[in-house]
Order: sequence, then structure tokens, then C-alpha cells
Amino acid sequence: MKILHTLSLLLFFAHLPSVSFTQTRTIDSLKLNVAKAVGDQEKIKAIFSLCEIGYSLHPDTLMLYADMARKLAVKKQDLHAEIMALQHQSGALITKGFFDSAIALCNKSLDMLSKTSPDPVLESNLYNQKGRAFMRKNEYKEAIEMGYQGINAGEKANDILLQVKGKTLIGWAYLEMGQTKESLSWHLKAMRTARDTILLEKYGIVFANLALNYNGLGQPDSAFYYINKAVLYSRKHENLFALSNSLAIKAQLQIRAGRPALAEAPLKEVIEIRKIIGDPFYIVSDMSQLGLYYAHNSQPEKGIAICLEGIDMARQYGIVTKLLFLYSSLGECYKVMGNQAGYAGVLENIIALKDTIYEKNSADALAQIQAKFELQKKENLIIRQNLDINRQRYLFVGLLLLIIFSSIVAWLLFRLYKKRQQLKLEKMQEEEKQLSLLAVSKAEENERKRIAADLHDSLGAYAASIASNLDQITLHLKNDEDLDALQELRNNSQAIVSQLNDTIWVLKKDNLSLTAISDRLKVFIQRIRPSYPKLSIEVLEQINSDLLMAPSQAFHLFQIAREGVINSLKHSQASNIRIYIESNHSWRVTISDDGTGIASHDTHMASGNGISNMKSRAKEAGWMIAWQKNDPHGTNVIIQPTTN
Repeated sequence: MKILHTLSLLLFFAHLPSVSFTQTRTIDSLKLNVAKAVGDQEKIKAIFSLCEIGYSLHPDTLMLYADMARKLAVKKQDLHAEIMALQHQSGALITKGFFDSAIALCNKSLDMLSKTSPDPVLESNLYNQKGRAFMRKNEYKEAIEMGYQGINAGEKANDILLQVKGKTLIGWAYLEMGQTKESLSWHLKAMRTARDTILLEKYGIVFANLALNYNGLGQPDSAFYYINKAVLYSRKHENLFALSNSLAIKAQLQIRAGRPALAEAPLKEVIEIRKIIGDPFYIVSDMSQLGLYYAHNSQPEKGIAICLEGIDMARQYGIVTKLLFLYSSLGECYKVMGNQAGYAGVLENIIALKDTIYEKNSADALAQIQAKFELQKKENLIIRQNLDINRQRYLFVGLLLLIIFSSIVAWLLFRLYKKRQQLKLEKMQEEEKQLSLLAVSKAEENERKRIAADLHDSLGAYAASIASNLDQITLHLKNDEDLDALQELRNNSQAIVSQLNDTIWVLKKDNLSLTAISDRLKVFIQRIRPSYPKLSIEVLEQINSDLLMAPSQAFHLFQIAREGVINSLKHSQASNIRIYIESNHSWRVTISDDGTGIASHDTHMASGNGISNMKSRAKEAGWMIAWQKNDPHGTNVIIQPTTN
């Protein structure tokens, strides 16, 4: 029958120029991607990209590639990929007219899907596939239920295209049942679901169905508006399935509008596309259109023949859905011929067919399905609302924790900032203190040098002048008593000069080393040695680290050592006096004699100004001073820093 139909169509258009219609560039490109794919996973992905346009492929081609993907999926133990392959195989079975086998395969796939992780996208596609099979079996109630299931799964997946497909399926079912207003309502819902223009363009079948709805409601302008959109978008996106249907509908609209000549071009193109797709469901539909064309082109006999052939083919393939359209076209042919008996017979068949359809797809059953869907939709809404509430609760708790965490971090940063500012302030204060000390030290240094200069220029000059004058007076005196007095006066003036030199020596220096202090003690000893010819006095050094001292400390150390030597000279009756100066990390000065020892000096130590001055100087400098017994006899005076 299929061959007879094709031959009839070819004979009808034999007088028209031939048209070459091949596969689209998109299909060729996708097939090339499959051939070039490397590795099982990449090949599976490429095959599924090709199978997604399955309605535009010949069913044998679709079955071949879907089976190839299924075998690769089984090899890789990828259950989801295997189910997707089975879904595309069911699509090929539907096109070939094996509706029950297709439904069974979809049920098997849904059962497999229930045993793995949820995939609402794949679930929705399977429901849509079952809906197509039910539509071709004239089981519209079941098709509508599949549409609701597909919408529900699409909403779970938040997939707009799946929701559009589900609503289009329901609209298609109502269209086939002759409930045009209800069909229009669902197709408008489908169109308004998607705000993405490109998505709607790719699924142009929605516009084709809208054209049928408006045509059925007697609104040809709206019908032509939407069918032109459907043809335009189908060509733009190379959707052969949508294009063939759109062109067939456009031809029907032209015939209904009394312009049958304009139906020739779209019908011709439809035939070429159907050769590629190879779908008997739509071939029968084309026969219905061709019968209508003959009826309006004054060739009702040919129209009757092609419609009767189409009715036989529809019954053979179980395509009951298209019987109404075929009988309608057949009735038009009988009406044009004036064959009232034939026309009446056709009307009786149409009424019987509609009764059968109504019985199988009663309003009560459809209402129950819709109520079930509405209930399920409300349950899904409640689930989504609960999810939204939980999400908001988690968001609130998260935000609260973030605020607390941010507050803690801000508090810590503020504490750190305050600490840094405090350290910065302390550092600035310390720097100011150091600058102040430096300024004071500089002022003291300048004052010290000024005093040293003044002492040298004034008192030094006067002391030297006194010594010189005493020398002049001595030359003129003959009395021994006067000479002794002058000698004592000379000694005192020299002592003043010597003491003054020591003071100026200290005052002129910024810092003094232990070596410099040692050298100054040596000068002091050289000065007093002539007065003690029988006494040995010397300075011994072991200076490994020549430490520096401030002028005041250097002067204190020098004076303490000097006073220690003088005390030994006056009170110890010693034969040897030694000054030991040692330094490494710290320093130590020891004044040692071999005299009578500490016991004989107790009274002097308790009452003498020299000892008191030594202690006072050591305390002021922050040093420790101690008197110890020397072995076998004598005294050791030890001066050293409090902390070594």
C-alpha cells in the first residue's frame, strides 16, 4: 500500500518540475561527528546528538544508530546511556508503526530508570515518547496522561522545552479529538511557557498546531500567520519533521482558502521530505491532503480513489488517528461529485468513528486525568514550597552565621588595629623619648665640652700661673720655714692642675674605652711614683674586648680606682700595689695590695670619706664594689657591673 501511495503521488506530480531533496547539512555534520569520534564515550555522545533530531531521520537510520549507542553503553555499563538508546529505538518503532512494541520498550526503560539515580529529563522524554505512540493508536486519554506526566517531570527538572513538549502533546490529543478550543488553550500554554525565542523556533511544531487550531475556529488570518512562522523556523533550523508537517498544513490552508494552485508547491516539497523520513503516519496524512486537493481541483474521482487507498493503509498500519481526516476529505470529494448517498455514508462513518473516539476518551476520564495532574501539580508545588522554605531557612541561618563570623572577624581586626595603633603610639613615644634623650645627651655633651674648655682656659691658666709665681718667690726667700710653706703651696697647686687635667680629660670625650682609662691610671701612677720610691705600683691588663663607657662612667671608674690606690698608700703599709683590668663580655677592675689587710682598716672604712665616695660613685654608676681579704695578706678592692 505504501508503494501504491508513493506511485500515486509521483504520478500526480509528474507534470511538475523534479525536485532534488537530500539530507540537511546538520544531519550530514552530525553523522560525520559520529564517524570521527574517538573512544566509546565520545562516540556515544556524538550518536545521541544525531538521535536528538530523530523525527527528521529515516526510522531505519535512527534504529541503526540507537542500537550502536546501546551496545556501547552496555559495554561501558552505563545504565543511563542504555536507557537513552532504548528511548530513541522506541521512537524508530513508532515511526515504523510498531506502537505496542514502542510502548513496551518505554515501560521497560522507565522500570530500569526507577532502579538508578533519578533523571527527570530522561523520564519526561520517555513519557513523551509513550504519548506519541498512544496518539497514533487513537488512545488520546492515555496520550494526555503521558503529557501530564511529561510536564510534571519537566517541572522537576526545571526544563522549559520538556514542559513545552508535554503541553503540545496534550493540545495535539485534543486537536485529534476535534476539541479545537481546548487544543488551542494548550498550544497557547505551550508557546507562553518558553520566553526563549530560539527554543520555540527550534520546536516550530507548536506554531503549526496553532495554525490548525485557528483554521478549525474559522480564523484563517491567524492560521496563515502561525503557519508561515512554522515554515520559516523549520527551514531556519533544518527541522525536516516540523517542515513537512508545516508545509502539509499550509497546503491544506491554501485549499480551504480557495487557492488550490498555491497548494501544489508545498505538497510537492512535502513528498520529497517524506521520502527521507519514511513515516507512514504522515504519508497517510498526505493522502488525506491530496484527496482534499483533488476535491477542490475538480478531480473528485481521483480524490475518492486516493482517500479510499489511504483509509485501507491507515487500517493496515493501525493509524486510526488519521481516519477522521481521510473520511473528511472523502466526504468533500463525494459532495463535489454530487453523490449524496456516498456523502451520507461517509458522514455515518465519521459519526461512528467520533463515537468510538469519545467512548475511548470520555470527558469523565479526561477530567479524572486532569484532576490527577492538578493534584500532582499541587503536591509538587507543596514540595517546592517546602524546599524553598528550607532553602530560605538555611539561607537565613547561613546569613546569621556569616554575620556572627563577620562580627567576630571585624572585632578581631578592630582589636588588631587598636593593638597596632597602640604599638605605633608606643613606638612613636619611644622614638620621641630617644630623641629627647639624644637631645639631652647632646646638650650635656656640649655643656661638658664647654665646661672643659672653661676650666682649661680659666682655672687651668690660673693654676699654672700660681705654680710659676711660686717658683719666682722661692728664688728670693732664704728662710727655711717660708720655703717649706711655699713647697707645700707648690705641691697643692700641682695637685690642683693634675686633678683639673683629669677632669678635663673626661669631659672632652664622647665615650672612653677601658684601654683609655687604663692609660690614664698609668699617667696617675707615674705622677705619684716619685713620692713613694720604695713602693711598687703597676697596672696589669687583660683586655680581650675593649668596651666603651660614657664619660661620666669612665670618670667614676677612674676616680674609684684612684681613690683605691690612695687608700692603700695611706693606710695599708703595703710594699706592692697592683691594678688588674680585665674584660671579655663584661669588665672587672681589681686593686690589690699586700698590706695589713681589712681588719686594720675597719675603723677607717667605717668613717673615711674616701671609702664613702667610692661606694657612692659605684652606686651612681650601677656597679658593685667589694673589699675582700687578699691571700696571704692584704686587701682586694673589686669593681664590676651588677650584672655580668
